Amino acid sequence: MKNMMLYLESNPQIKEVLLVLGQKSNINIVKDVLSGMQLKKITVSVATTKLEKAFKNLMEDIHGDKKYYIPEKIECVKQNNQFEYTKEYDEMAIIFNAIKDKEFLMSLKMIYPKYLIGICRKNEVSKFDIWEGFRNYVYQMYIISNNVKQEVLNWKKDPKSDIELSVIFPMYNIAKYLPQCIESVTEWKADYIEFLFVDDGSPDNCAEIVEEYAKNDARIKLLKKVNGGCASARQYGLEHAKGRYIGLIDPDDYIEPSMFRKLLSRALDGSYEIAYSGYNEYYENTGTTREVPDTIGYPYEEGTSDPTMINQLICHQRVAIWRGIYSRNLINRGKIHFYTDLRRFDDLPFKVEVLSKARSVVAVPEYLYYYRMSRPGQDVAADDERLYVHFPIFEYLDDYIRKSFDKRQIDYLQLVKVHTHMYALGKIKKEFIKEYCKQAKKDIRSNFGYLEGCYVVNKLGSIVDVFHYTELYFGMAVLIQWLKEKPARKRKDKNAEAISKLKTLNTKGI
Repeated sequence: MKNMMLYLESNPQIKEVLLVLGQKSNINIVKDVLSGMQLKKITVSVATTKLEKAFKNLMEDIHGDKKYYIPEKIECVKQNNQFEYTKEYDEMAIIFNAIKDKEFLMSLKMIYPKYLIGICRKNEVSKFDIWEGFRNYVYQMYIISNNVKQEVLNWKKDPKSDIELSVIFPMYNIAKYLPQCIESVTEWKADYIEFLFVDDGSPDNCAEIVEEYAKNDARIKLLKKVNGGCASARQYGLEHAKGRYIGLIDPDDYIEPSMFRKLLSRALDGSYEIAYSGYNEYYENTGTTREVPDTIGYPYEEGTSDPTMINQLICHQRVAIWRGIYSRNLINRGKIHFYTDLRRFDDLPFKVEVLSKARSVVAVPEYLYYYRMSRPGQDVAADDERLYVHFPIFEYLDDYIRKSFDKRQIDYLQLVKVHTHMYALGKIKKEFIKEYCKQAKKDIRSNFGYLEGCYVVNKLGSIVDVFHYTELYFGMAVLIQWLKEKPARKRKDKNAEAISKLKTLNTKGI
């Protein structure tokens, strides 16, 4: 209640209020409104005779009390199917509390209030349902969840656009998979979404497929550009997007049709800047799927604005930007963009940058995205010099993170480097190991000395991460190659051997 009153008092231009009280409402909310607002008209709509009597008693109690501003027009009416209301002032607000009758509440949208303010209790009408019902009729909404964890839906109409979510699809040579992707995302029929398909000079018939679907769905838009790579296509889509939130999909993948509704609902419910779900790996060659373990549990499923918990995702969350949505305000405030000169793995810098700037994050603990594996031409299949792209990526990220006010983010980035380089060295062919280790050695030393780096990596990761950090710091290409070439049956002992070797190095004072 306190937060709602603070919001009301911050909008003194409101001159008229329709106060809608459900069965479990406390009549004292009337006193709160009259003490905090100077209104010209207030109508109190009550669900029960008991509340009606309580209103009369309350007005007798506060009569003549200068603490309350009593407007010239004040009345109490019972809620029923014949309820009619005439708005008299443009700066008019509907305030509701403890409403369970969704149909009655939705009927009030035809009043065209400028503000919708309320409190939703557990198991009552959902905030997202209310938002969907009123978004075309009001200018601003402020709706609180009166649960253990209070979350606020704080929404204001964008006068420039009615689009709430823009989803960007960079297209290049994926025509075979495109229909499945389009059909999975367009099954949700909300009219406040736009789907931006960016034809990045694709040699196949991607554009024609999109144009055919667009004939029956005005939300689908085709953008064309000269080939420049995935980052270039995503950035082009970002520059043309109108949505309050941005989603990113690889169009050779597909989703559960409810994914974007669940993400947007969760994001709006608590005004979160990032909402994400879990994802599945879909193996095209076998037709099987696997849920990928990731950080979608506590505290993220409850939502968090704790900077430490958000920053931990920088190094402990998988690089999978396509299973989330990101607020336009976050992207603009953080000056976040896709680095168009990167031909692959552009999702890594985007993930690190949005998490380094986000003020709030929430997870939907379901596996809603299907990431296609074993497709020819995928970046994840790279095992040669293409993996050298990690070095310019970390040059960009070093520069970006060093400008941050939170220097702990450099620590998180260091662990990201360890994980990324070891991932690359686990995939790269033998003939490229030495050069990769040489460049990784330079990169891993860019922010820390050896002992400080060991402390940081051990604090955020594990002793095995410290061993890998040591391998990278001293450019141990021979050791890394030896570990790669070990027979599979002996690899289970790798961690124990790694720890032993690390202890030996420390004993020698390295």
